[in-house]
Amino acid sequence: MELARRLLSHLPLGLEIGGSTFNRFEGVRAFNLDHPGSDVFERAQERIAGEALAIDVYGTAERLPIASGRLDFLLSSHVLEHMPDTIRTLREWDRVVRPGGLVFAIVPHLERTFDAGRPITSVEHHLADFALGREVATDTMAPTSHYHAWDTRGLVTLIEHLVAREFLDWELVEVEDVDSKVGNGFTIVAAKRAEPRLAQRPKPPTDTPVAFHFAELLLPFQIPLRTFDRVLPGEHLRPDLSLPRGTWRFTPIHAGFPPRAGVSFEREIGPPLPAPRIESISLEGSALVVRGAHLAETTWLETRYPDGTEHRVLPEFVPGPAPALRLNLEGLTLPDAALPVRAVNPAPAGGASDPVVFGG
Repeated sequence: MELARRLLSHLPLGLEIGGSTFNRFEGVRAFNLDHPGSDVFERAQERIAGEALAIDVYGTAERLPIASGRLDFLLSSHVLEHMPDTIRTLREWDRVVRPGGLVFAIVPHLERTFDAGRPITSVEHHLADFALGREVATDTMAPTSHYHAWDTRGLVTLIEHLVAREFLDWELVEVEDVDSKVGNGFTIVAAKRAEPRLAQRPKPPTDTPVAFHFAELLLPFQIPLRTFDRVLPGEHLRPDLSLPRGTWRFTPIHAGFPPRAGVSFEREIGPPLPAPRIESISLEGSALVVRGAHLAETTWLETRYPDGTEHRVLPEFVPGPAPALRLNLEGLTLPDAALPVRAVNPAPAGGASDPVVFGG
């Protein structure tokens, strides 16, 4: 990648987060950092390139075991979206880079990856993640998933927001709307001008009004995308909330920066719905399609594999006169066995359907 080579090849001390033996930044010398549980990624490198890139430093992108101001540059490609708290991660990257150093990041563009169709993650959503102290170790979403989705302007807007509040002191020196490495992302290169000044500013007073509520659908399993998170503007919740049915957690986020989270509370939303009834299960192309009664947007499917492992997934809901649940199986390998499939509705009311056997 010519941009990385031009900006980074002459700098003596750099760190790449999650480097690999395929799609390497040729001509750029950097130590490689990855987390201790990166076995899946290492096996993928071995399968594609024959060997995995040696790991020089163990850590996570949100907690770097590097002294402050030590690096001339920090390099990442398709990493930031795997961090539950973008603001805290950017601040951590800022911490380890010296004034005058560079943060070079390639980030997937939602229109050129499987994020297509997701909304751009708003600044308010990122503020809520920061106020709630999201971390990979404690977050409930599958860490191999994309916590957030951006286009180029969306991430630039977040960085500008943080610079305006003196949380970062960065200057954007290069922006590629289509990254020149693989082409499914965009590139942001920022120069650290100085240490951020926010540390010298007082925290916002505790009596600031609520700016918005952050709403999260509570499910008893991980989901690959945060498709149900909502930012609800205003100090008070509207009585006629239009949300998918289920149990929701609401957290008030107070105005001011850094943002402050109030006390969370839970509420059941939507009309009571009985347990689903599965009428048919079929394989249509690469999709598993379940048809039946009492299906809804938050109806999930569950099964038990022959080894006793339970698996739950939230499929796509297809409304209409004959509502259905659609689960894309592309890239998945199902056991060669009969699987008992149940459909489950959350509260209010709710419950599980009788099992229907699929496969075998």
